[in-house]
Amino acid sequence: MSEYKSINKQVLTHLNLNANAGGKAILIGEHSVVYGHKAISLALPDIRLNMQICPDKFTESWEDSWETRIKGNIYQTNKEIQKLLTLAFEKALQLCHPSLELKHFSPQKIVIQSEIPLGGGMGGSAAISTCLVKLSIEIAKHKHLLTQEISNETQIQFSNDVDCLFHSGKASGLDVTTVACDGLIEFSKENGFKYIKNAKEFWLALVDTKERSDTASMVKKVADFLKINPDNGKKYLDNLSKLTDSTLVFLKEGRLLDIASNLNCAQLFLEKLGVSTKKITDLIKTLQSNGALAAKLTGAGGGGLVLALFEKKPEHLYNIFSEDVLYITKVPVYEEQY
Repeated sequence: MSEYKSINKQVLTHLNLNANAGGKAILIGEHSVVYGHKAISLALPDIRLNMQICPDKFTESWEDSWETRIKGNIYQTNKEIQKLLTLAFEKALQLCHPSLELKHFSPQKIVIQSEIPLGGGMGGSAAISTCLVKLSIEIAKHKHLLTQEISNETQIQFSNDVDCLFHSGKASGLDVTTVACDGLIEFSKENGFKYIKNAKEFWLALVDTKERSDTASMVKKVADFLKINPDNGKKYLDNLSKLTDSTLVFLKEGRLLDIASNLNCAQLFLEKLGVSTKKITDLIKTLQSNGALAAKLTGAGGGGLVLALFEKKPEHLYNIFSEDVLYITKVPVYEEQY
């Protein structure tokens, strides 16, 4: 029997609470960011996840509370995922106030509606973690458990602590920070984030390979490569770092062709590190033959999403890829208002 099964009549919330967050994409710097280098990432405000607690719908246990829809279609979560979501929710609640233990409350239905493909490297777990923290803060407020507002910085830290549960105990902070910042940023573990003011808008197409491999296993794969080939491994990571640094300059100067060249080079080093797949390579060739200035994996690799750079909106891709795997978004010129 689940420890979260209700044996009393306390209700966590009588309110119909909602929270939402956008997805994210890493432009460049995957894996090298794990070793202290910079990465460049951006929020995807038009590709979002919404989470709702239904106050009048009760379930047998908290682990049975989760209903997930991806692009409107029911996503069948297994017991392991349900347990993980429940642990993440309790973690978020207890970060807000230690008295908020789920075992004290009657289980209520929680509905996740997402445009973000879960497990695809688009920040699905970061969006879930961010929403869980937002909901927990609202619950704590309405129960009069918070004596002061929780700052944005603390909310990001709480969300990252929750996100660690989805990444075998360790998350870099990049995903959660990007989701929270809602812009184009450079990020490093040591220095946090800085907003980037890009000089020229561009378009991204993201194509889901439908292959999945968790972030932790891909990070381990790179770590194992470094143990076996320390010189080459360090060289590849250093080269990824140099490409990221020059991409920062090119973004600020609006040099799309140079940005594209860097992204294509980055893909070659990611392939050498062993985190690409044949399907990723095939999709890259298809995108490049259909006008992409650059195409590369985005995220941990081993599947997930392929990111392609275009100067103009690539509407013709809707004739090539099915709606369930294609995402197109504009990266606007971000003003220095942050």
